[in-house]
Amino acid sequence: MKSFRHISSFILLIVLMGSLVSCRKNPPGDMDKAVEVTFSGQTVQKDTKVSPTKAALENIDYATVEIGNKTYHLPVYNLNGNIYTTSIKLDPGNYTLTKFLLMSNHQTPADSSDDQIVFATPKMGSVYAGFVAHPAGFQFNVQTLTKTQVSVEVLQFNPADYQKFGFDFTVLPQNITREQKFAGRLIVPDYLDYAGSLYASQTGGLQQNMPAIFKIDVFRDDQFVVSYNNEGQAPDSALRIEYPDDIQAANRFRFDLYVYVKTGGEFKYRFVHAWNFTDDEQLLHDPQGVVRFVVGDPQNQSANYAFGPVANLPQNCTLTLDNHFAPGSQGGYFDAGISGITSPYSLTNGNYPAWCGTDTVSINLGHAYPMEVISSLTPQRLPAYAPEAARWNRLNWLFNHLNRYAFYDWDILQGAGWMILNDWDGLGHSRVSDANSIVLQMVSDAQTHGDFIPSYGQQAAVIFIPQQTRQQEQTPGVQLVFTLIDL
Repeated sequence: MKSFRHISSFILLIVLMGSLVSCRKNPPGDMDKAVEVTFSGQTVQKDTKVSPTKAALENIDYATVEIGNKTYHLPVYNLNGNIYTTSIKLDPGNYTLTKFLLMSNHQTPADSSDDQIVFATPKMGSVYAGFVAHPAGFQFNVQTLTKTQVSVEVLQFNPADYQKFGFDFTVLPQNITREQKFAGRLIVPDYLDYAGSLYASQTGGLQQNMPAIFKIDVFRDDQFVVSYNNEGQAPDSALRIEYPDDIQAANRFRFDLYVYVKTGGEFKYRFVHAWNFTDDEQLLHDPQGVVRFVVGDPQNQSANYAFGPVANLPQNCTLTLDNHFAPGSQGGYFDAGISGITSPYSLTNGNYPAWCGTDTVSINLGHAYPMEVISSLTPQRLPAYAPEAARWNRLNWLFNHLNRYAFYDWDILQGAGWMILNDWDGLGHSRVSDANSIVLQMVSDAQTHGDFIPSYGQQAAVIFIPQQTRQQEQTPGVQLVFTLIDL
């Protein structure tokens, strides 16, 4: 009995101690103890005919996992064709996986500069997002005291498709990031036209000469890379443009400049100019390294680049040439009927004197052509078959300086236009006479003005190009037609 009493007392003591322990408050962190979390990469095929290669799977050295704003680089192992990461520790709760990449160290584990993506999970909203059940950007939950494995579907990665994964250029292998800085000014004839625009909220408000709001689209080897704009920046502060340069290959870059202007009763970004350069080449810039441009004042001497006004033009219209031509009724070679324009542009619905821009190509009279409308101040938008910029500059110079000539008519102007734009041989055809001395004088005078850009208060040629014409098109389908508008 004594022994039993001792045992009973011991059991009672244990129960009492257990009660004391169970009633004790848990110290902070006990229930929030970090939990082991691993990730498994499950390969998915974009093309059912093409499976991920064994070599690609064996070339994976580690995983880059981005959770919220924190990035982990985790060793991996391959088990039956599935890739598993080593574990990390996370507190219980909800997390967002924002990036998942399976990487190769290119057999240089001590040098990450040549590391390459082998497989990746497309981001939500990307072109390839539909190929996986859960694109990057999904949430997962970590529970208390329970090991967690997060399954992530991945696609084999091709650097040429990086944008289809929703990535930016920083994922490209063997690239260095270069930069150039830009700042611009916009000059307008009446700043009150910009009431209600983004310009009105700038420091200093509306002015005739004000800091330009602009964007630049970056292309590498004709492939879009990234777009930048300076909305919300301090006026006159430089916009930093970063772009990837492949250090092992020659790259061609193009920066397309668009400026925010009033057009057709609203405010839009309109194309102004494209800069083309290669590799580490830098555009003209000031001593501070800033590329400075002016839009609306082509004679400006203080900027690195000076451009003419942005013509207030519709993107498209319908062009119908009257059956009566050479001459037209308004002093041109044609009478051009313009229709289909619904907003207040410098080109409106109505009849305009128009001119033939290609003397060896025909066009049907009385036929309604859906046309794209392009300013001669932005000749880079023209298809390859159109005359180059210097020829349009010479033509614009001529039409803005006709007061130099004592006599001219439609016949003389059409001949001069053909000769300036197309090197016409001067032999008359299509109701145009042989080139006379006035035509030859006009062409000779214009020849020295290949850099002429019209300003406000002058005229500029407007060119009509059939809609859907590829910019690389070498052969015109119909005759090139142009008219003139006031800037």
